[in-house]
Order: sequence, then C-alpha cells, then structure tokens
Amino acid sequence: MVGTKSYLGTALLSLLALNSSGVLAHRWFNWQEDISCDATGYFVPDDEADLISFVKKHYSRKTFLKPVGNGHGFGNLTTCVNDGETERESYILSLTNLKDMQIHKNNNTVTFGAGWDLIDLIPALRDEGLEVHNLGSEMVQNYIGAVTTGTHGTGKQNQNLATQILGLRVLDAQGNIHSMDKATNPDLVKAFSIGIGALGIVVEATIQVEPISYLKRTTRVIQGSSNITELYQQIAAIGDQYEQINIPGPTLDWSVEQQALVLKPNLTVVSWEPSNYSAVQNCSLDFCANDCGPCDRDSVCYDYKNFAVATPPQGICYRGFMGQFEHFLPIENLAAAGEDYLHHAQAQAARMIPFQNPDIATDKSKGYLSDDLTVITRFIKADDNWLSPVNDYNLPAGAQGVFASLEYSWIPTYNNWTQQYFYQELASEFIPRFGEKYNVRPHWNKMQFHNETYTATIFPKMNEWLDLQEEMDHQCQFINEFLIHALGIDRCQSALN
Repeated sequence: MVGTKSYLGTALLSLLALNSSGVLAHRWFNWQEDISCDATGYFVPDDEADLISFVKKHYSRKTFLKPVGNGHGFGNLTTCVNDGETERESYILSLTNLKDMQIHKNNNTVTFGAGWDLIDLIPALRDEGLEVHNLGSEMVQNYIGAVTTGTHGTGKQNQNLATQILGLRVLDAQGNIHSMDKATNPDLVKAFSIGIGALGIVVEATIQVEPISYLKRTTRVIQGSSNITELYQQIAAIGDQYEQINIPGPTLDWSVEQQALVLKPNLTVVSWEPSNYSAVQNCSLDFCANDCGPCDRDSVCYDYKNFAVATPPQGICYRGFMGQFEHFLPIENLAAAGEDYLHHAQAQAARMIPFQNPDIATDKSKGYLSDDLTVITRFIKADDNWLSPVNDYNLPAGAQGVFASLEYSWIPTYNNWTQQYFYQELASEFIPRFGEKYNVRPHWNKMQFHNETYTATIFPKMNEWLDLQEEMDHQCQFINEFLIHALGIDRCQSALN
C-alpha cells in the first residue's frame, strides 16, 4: 500500500474509496470528466529517486502504471486498466514534483523535469527572455503529456511540438533510466518523442527554445458559400494565402422547424504574422478560443508569440462533455475531404432525432439538445517522428509536406452520457469511410477508433516502434485496452484477461 504522502493534493482530481483489498482506490477523470477509470491507487513521487524506487518495487508485482499529466485528453489513450478487472494492481502516477530546470543560454536549450505544465513553463522561459517555437491553442497541458501525444499548433512552417525535443530521459518498467539525444541517436529520439505513454515514463526532456518575439494576430469574419463544394474550395484557397492560420467554421445547427442540420457557412479567419510592436500585449486577454468571448468579429491584437497563439486555463470556457476528433490529411486533399466530411455529418440528422427533448423543442428559441457541430481547420508541417500523426513517410512524390487538420466537435447542451456515446459513434465512422481515400491520420489524444491494420498503414515505422515497446515494457505494465487494440500488441492481450 502506498504511503499517506502519495495522496496529498488529490482532492480535486479524484474520488477515493476502499477497494476489496483494503487499499485506497482512486477514481481518475480526464479534464472533461467524460473519460474515467478505477485505479488501485494514486502515487505522487517526491522526486525522481522516489519514482524509481516505486517502479522497481512494482516491477515484480507486474503493476499497471499510467502517468496522466493533467488529463487533458479527449479519448481513451491515457485511461488506466481498471482495478479488479485483472489480478494485477493498477496505479495512476502524477509527476508534478519533478520540477528541476536548467537553462543553457549559450545554445538556447532548456532541460526540465516532467512536472512542468505549460502555464508555468512558458512564463518561466519568458522571464529568461526565451520562448518555445510553437504551441497548441491552449496552455492547460503538461508539457511532456502534450508532446508525447502529438500535440501541434498551426502554421505551414510549424511542426509538431515533438520536433522541439533534443533529448529525453525515460524510465523503463524495471526502473532503469535510458538517456538519449538527437546528436548521437536521432532515430531513438524520433521513436520516443511521441511515445503515447507506452514506451516508459519520461522523467526529463531537453528542448530547443528561441529568443522572445512578438506576433500580430488578425481576426476576420468571412461569409462562406452555402454550397458545400464551393465552401471547401474557398477554405482551401484561404489556407493557401496564409502561412499561419486557424479557421473556425463552418457549423451545423439543428433547426426545429426543418428537423434538419442547417449549414451556417460563416468562417472566422485567424492569422498571425511577425511583429516588432511590443508596447502592448493583449491577445491573451481576448483569445476567443473554445467558445470564449465575442469571437465572430474583426479584430487585431499584439502579444508575445506564445501568448498570441495559446490561451491560458482561465481563458477556457468549456470543459463539459464533447464528442471530438481531429484528423490530419495532406493539404492537397483538403477541399475534397472537407466536402465529404461535412456532407456525411449533415446527413446524420435523422439519427439525431431520438435525442431531441420535446419540452425544449416546443420552445423554438432553445431548439435542440445537440448543439452546434463546429469544424476547425488548421495547418501543420510534416515531420519524421515515428508515430507523428503528420509523419512524412508515406506522402506521395511532389507533395507539399504540409497537412491540414479537420477538428469536429459535437457539444451537448448538458453532460449526458447517452448523447456522448452517440457522438462517439458518429466520430468512429469517419476513418472507415474516408481514411484510406484521403491518407487521414487521427490525433492520438482525441477520439479515435482505428485498429492495428490501419495504424500500420499510416505509421510505416510501427513495427520498429513495437520492438522498442517490448524492450521497455516486456511485462505490459504501460499499456491499456486502447493501446493493445490500436497498435496490435497481441503479446499484451493476456495481461488484461
């Protein structure tokens, strides 16, 4: 049983109860509280040595171990193996105390522990006159959690966050530290940078940073075509005009009168460009991400680069249930794929009727319990990390080496499990229908439902990666049901029986 210190500070993260063996059980939830699992316990090591001791102790017991960062995931990648479903114990790990940091200004690199969250890391770097080259749209993630699950930003010259990694220190299931760096073994770093929690516990990273810079962010509202074919030709053309751009829209809204999903083609075009104007930093005060603020209006702001592209936690207005996927596809396929995706989503109106609440439907001002379907388009440069969802290993000759991402979000009016499962069912249909046609790759940490056959198609390095996984975790302590299914780790199936 883990000592008392291991449970301090977890009141907001879990529900604790005695399980059948008398050990304090831990109920873990992701940040939206729509994905959860029951662990035997929750362990917060004091430092790296404490973590190593814990891992070594549990190796002989074959305990399932799952570091979860901040739980900023929309899918089942980071769920633990439920306590009681196997003969093994199952522990959630928090590395929040691993907060060492060394800044090397001679080459603009930083080495830091796995406990750093972006909301703390970015200001700490700024105080030293430094920033990371690229961020996603939010600063709520743990840095290692964001990188190792394939988080990205937007920009046709901006690569996956994992490309910032110069070196890693990773703990295997036996409690041994493995050190690696790009200079001496680049392939090993490419394999471990997006390890999706299955290659071991990352305890420390070294990344490339750069001097502080500023961006101008411009937001424009554009009337899109009501013809879906023309609309996505328009979106593709807009994407071609800008280096760094984010396009929220279109949306599908339920019409009570028509009993149909009605297209609202308005687009909000958000673009960034370098700026020398540093007198005012105000983008982070009005980010307009995640349904925050009056975003459908023309505006201009200036800020530090990182604060101009990523909103802090206090700027996130929605953490409720959400059916969401994000799919990456070569930019050359955007117009055709965007059209097919939106047609398929709109055609599901008849299936949504059972989720209508008659009492609300009679008040036409409130409409349907299933709120807007919102589509967001971003762009990202390809990279060569082994399990990167924008890897360039199977791009055709002549491709630009740039991916477009299509993010689909179905948001209910209130947290409703039945609707959530329905949204997940909808989300599961797009890869089988369009995946091979458009060379689509799903985001690791959002809803995905592909199997190992499709995984091997989009990740040509998967077999080599699986060899490393067996070497680092030959007792299958870092896996869960999703990883076994998505990667085809057949040797670990018996661990869940």
